[in-house]
Amino acid sequence: MATSAGDAPWIAYPGDYAIWQGNRVQARRVERGAYLSPFWPQYSHHSRVWFKRHFTLSRPETVRFDCDGNAQVCCALTGQVMSAVTNVFTVPAGTNVFVRIGVENSRHPPMIRIDGPTVRTDSSWLVEWHPDEDAPAEELRQFAKANEKPSDWRMRRRLESPVCQKSICGDHLFADFVRETYGYLRFRNVSADGLVRVIYGESEDEALDEDITHCDSWELLRLTAGDEFVAENPHGFRYVHVIPVDPDVSVGSLAMDYEWNDLPRKGSFRCSDDELNRIWDVADRTLELTCREVFIEGVKRDHWVWSGDAVQSCLMAYYRNGDFEGAKRTLWCIRGKDPLKMHLNGIIDYSFYWLIAIRDFDLYAGDAAFLRQVYPRMKSLLDFVSGRLDENGRPAWRPGATPYGDDWVFIDWAKEDLHGKEGVCSFEMVLYARALESAAYVAERVGAKDEAAAYLSQSRRVRDDVMRTFWNDEKGALMHLLKFDGSLSGQLTSYPNLFALAYGYFDADRAQRVFEGVILNESITSFQTPYMRFYEMDLLCGKGRHGQVLDSIKSYWGGMLKEGATSFWEAYNPDEKGAEHFAMYGRPFARSLCHAWGASPVYLFGKHFLGVRPTSSGYSSYAVEPHLGSLEWMEGTVPTPRGIVKVSVRKDHVEVVGSPDGTGTLVWNGQTRRINPNARIALNGEWQ
Repeated sequence: MATSAGDAPWIAYPGDYAIWQGNRVQARRVERGAYLSPFWPQYSHHSRVWFKRHFTLSRPETVRFDCDGNAQVCCALTGQVMSAVTNVFTVPAGTNVFVRIGVENSRHPPMIRIDGPTVRTDSSWLVEWHPDEDAPAEELRQFAKANEKPSDWRMRRRLESPVCQKSICGDHLFADFVRETYGYLRFRNVSADGLVRVIYGESEDEALDEDITHCDSWELLRLTAGDEFVAENPHGFRYVHVIPVDPDVSVGSLAMDYEWNDLPRKGSFRCSDDELNRIWDVADRTLELTCREVFIEGVKRDHWVWSGDAVQSCLMAYYRNGDFEGAKRTLWCIRGKDPLKMHLNGIIDYSFYWLIAIRDFDLYAGDAAFLRQVYPRMKSLLDFVSGRLDENGRPAWRPGATPYGDDWVFIDWAKEDLHGKEGVCSFEMVLYARALESAAYVAERVGAKDEAAAYLSQSRRVRDDVMRTFWNDEKGALMHLLKFDGSLSGQLTSYPNLFALAYGYFDADRAQRVFEGVILNESITSFQTPYMRFYEMDLLCGKGRHGQVLDSIKSYWGGMLKEGATSFWEAYNPDEKGAEHFAMYGRPFARSLCHAWGASPVYLFGKHFLGVRPTSSGYSSYAVEPHLGSLEWMEGTVPTPRGIVKVSVRKDHVEVVGSPDGTGTLVWNGQTRRINPNARIALNGEWQ
């Protein structure tokens, strides 16, 4: 029998499992009665790969072997093809014994798990999909049990019923599930076989509007008579309106299978302000709905994985439940494979956000194996970017075959035109400089020091170009657009100035002018989306404006609650009234009322109010710098890969319990204290 430690992880070709899961998730999008696929390339897993590694054994070793696919186990020492039919094979003793396992699977990514005292799967294995192409294998750390294939993993489900349902318009059935939800609708006591039209609504107005040209989420279903019929496709909704198409069909009642990723609750926040507590709860619910196999944008309109939304979801997930594996799957899914044919999601800024997010992931997760695996794809993405720059080395929008051009400049949904079709946006230049810095950081971490220096040098050149080209001394700010004729437009927006300030690209004098004259100047740009509010609030907290941020959270996110939100929205304008809140993209109900980028408070409360943040890779060192703002008290927990950090704060007292591993620093009221692993630190004093 094999000797087993029982905890060896499954391994796969880097990114293949995530890409496969992402394809499954994005294939669920049904909009206005039809399947809608992403307009960017969808990559597939390699259907046949070889896993390989050398071992030196003083005695033969019998190991447990599990495989997802058809396997061929080879041992170079004997030249023998070994059988693994019984899930056990023996590796002979010897020096530099070469074990090579070929796996084929066209339906799922080929994966293996080997568990023995010495011969066991981990990231030290290499994997190839064609000769002479080796990559470090990816550990699927969530999966470390025999007979539990990663491809068999599914989200959890539970039965839920509407809070009320009633007949309307004679034979129609209308149900309210009390809050935003996601899952598979159940039709009970179906009278006959036949068609019904189902209108899913995040608002009551949407579900009751029978004009299907208005509704984003509806479908025709052919029900089968009987006690219960379960819909094949999941949907995001609060309200459901069932309209019989065939007159003999009636439905007695509705229920649904709620589907969610059942991860342990590790992050928490409570404070003296009940409204802020409710905001945290609704933000938490928003993340629960959108953090699925991979992190999607929204549950009603989009099941797609957009880089801008997803990299914010990653940061929020680090504070909500420490879902580092979900974040890693999402980052792999966004990037896909080579060769690249377009920017990620077709958007220039989204390529840059993804590159920046890799550095963030390392700070929070500290996954050195992931950096080694993903770095080649960072390099190839930057090579692709270089090939798309204009003659002056700047990224710019260009027309093309996709709905928004081949190189779409998005920036944000806003009243003004931000998208730079007449030139080069300074915002894109700032992100490009930061993306190069991120690549330099990762290159240094994986030992590519010459490449790190080259990326850093290139970043400095881009930064110098930004300041030389876009700075307007009279305005005290970066201007938004350099026109193709070489002149600066008169457009001044917060976006490039906000990010350049956050990244430390201004000298002290310019930083002060930008902060006071642009960031604090509400007349320049009023952000209408939680997407940019995320970055604005992050910066303001970094500048010590915690009281201002609390007021903004209460007015902006609290404003959505006052409008009846049970999850946070894609956009919010307090000047809009009634059904105006539901309209977007020229359609009356197109706005997503459960949008991943709406959950910013989870991140803000954890990082800036509880004050917990990593200061080196994977929280090997971290800081705790709590800020009450106008609160009387607060307490909460922040998950890290090294365990939970607990924080409790009153106006005259702070208490921190450190994570089981890693060393922290408590900064409070002008005092600094070291936090040892599992240590409890308490300080008293008047709040300053």
